[in-house]
Amino acid sequence: MKTYPMFALIDGAPVLVVGGGAVGERKVLDLLEAGALVTVASPEVTPLLARLADQGAIRHLPQEFYPELVAGSALVVGATDDARVNAAISAAARQRGIFVNIVDQPDLCTFIVPAQVKRGGLTIAVSTGGASPALARKIRERLEEVFGPEYGPYLELLQRVRERLLAVRRGHPDNARLFKRLVDSPLQPALSRGDREGLLHLLREVCGDVLDIDTLRDLVERVVEQ
Repeated sequence: MKTYPMFALIDGAPVLVVGGGAVGERKVLDLLEAGALVTVASPEVTPLLARLADQGAIRHLPQEFYPELVAGSALVVGATDDARVNAAISAAARQRGIFVNIVDQPDLCTFIVPAQVKRGGLTIAVSTGGASPALARKIRERLEEVFGPEYGPYLELLQRVRERLLAVRRGHPDNARLFKRLVDSPLQPALSRGDREGLLHLLREVCGDVLDIDTLRDLVERVVEQ
């Protein structure tokens, strides 16, 4: 299967999930994390999905699927255990030019969801084009060992430093070199140790000519205290 890798921006977009079981629940949680406005169509849903519906976090339509349900959706996800229903979901979305994913049936999909490693704002996606989801999971597990939870705050620190630097001198010809020095420096292990002084020293070495010591100290404290 040939694919074109991309990350979809669906914050505030309407997404339909058909199926309210354990698989549907997992898909809903991922979609909510991305900011989607989720509607779940299913006669019954898991207790968690029922609570989310009661809280207004999702919309629940307690009914069987019919083709018109997909209208107006940015994405459609089919997560039922009925092959005929899944085929109908796929056909209805395709006819309307809506991207559709049918769980574990790549032949019915117009997009596939990769195995993912998420660390704060960092997302690493792995796909085998549907050839071997098991291999994708194995690679994901290896990546989880390499890119541990500390990469979340590490990326946040890089983002905060970048924002402050660009606020001072956006478009400066030395910015790219400075940002490279930041990621090449041992910031990440220092952050993993919670070494405030070490972080401050490294930031002063790289950014001290642009950002003052109080700004750098504030950046360190905001990230380390989490």
